[in-house]
Amino acid sequence: MPSPKRTRRATPPAEPDAAIREVVADALRRLHQLGAYLDAHQEALSTAELARLFSVHGENAARIGRLLRDARALSGDAADGLLDAVGKALDEIATQWGVEL
Repeated sequence: MPSPKRTRRATPPAEPDAAIREVVADALRRLHQLGAYLDAHQEALSTAELARLFSVHGENAARIGRLLRDARALSGDAADGLLDAVGKALDEIATQWGVEL
């Protein structure tokens, strides 16, 4: 049996969050394509087909959300937000207790 044709892969981005951003951009493009397909063919599709395509659409939207969350975590934005929230909580406690932290 002949081996499958090997294709040359593009060089991966140097930073993981850049790779995630590329995947998110592609997933968003495909999500929009699926949405446009659903809009254009809504009347011609059976209920079962519509249900399956809407399910795929929802699953993809959830994946995009997870990828965006992961990209945020890799970029450090999530840590900055957490540190800011902890700082505000400590300031509030210090004010309520009348102590300097």
